[in-house]
Amino acid sequence: MRDAIDRYAKDDERDIVLFEPKELDEALIGIAVRIGLSVAAYDYNKLVDVHHKKLGMTLEEAEEWVQVNTMGAYVGDGTPVVVWVPE
Repeated sequence: MRDAIDRYAKDDERDIVLFEPKELDEALIGIAVRIGLSVAAYDYNKLVDVHHKKLGMTLEEAEEWVQVNTMGAYVGDGTPVVVWVPE
């Protein structure tokens, strides 16, 4: 997915911010677009799952990390969005 988004950004001449570390790419679901703005979109549940299972956090730590440090982060107009997908 990261490669496809990089190609889109290059073709569209935009910088698209992606979360690090690259393990979080497992939660990357696409690009959210509105007038004049394209940003990376991540699945909330998958972000929590990656933090929990791959980055060694408890489930509670993972949920808090995603809510405070990921969803609460602002890195400019290109800040990714986090999408809650009902199961």
